[in-house]
Amino acid sequence: MDVLTLILIGLVAGTLGSVLGLGGGFLVVPALIFLKDMDAKQASGTAIAVIVPTMLVALWRRGIQGHIDFSIAWQIAIGAVVGAFVGSWLAGYLPAVVIRRTFAIVLVGLAALLFFKE
Repeated sequence: MDVLTLILIGLVAGTLGSVLGLGGGFLVVPALIFLKDMDAKQASGTAIAVIVPTMLVALWRRGIQGHIDFSIAWQIAIGAVVGAFVGSWLAGYLPAVVIRRTFAIVLVGLAALLFFKE
């Protein structure tokens, strides 16, 4: 996969992730699995590295626009930081196929919830 393709994946992931609040991993992980033939562990880890600078820029821009409720965000962040520690530890023990299938189930489940919500 050439550098331009990777940059294009990043552009789409950054744009959609910032607009939708998804972080970009929803696109980066499958793209790396299918286009780069990465296993799910390496793809999800790489996606996390991509998401950090992307979300810092989105945080800055969305903060300027007044679209962040920091009184709620910090409370969720406490749980998310603990969850990130647990999840990254757990990812070291799970087979890549379990991570890939769990990722797919979560995406489909969330898509269904959002699609059918009034």
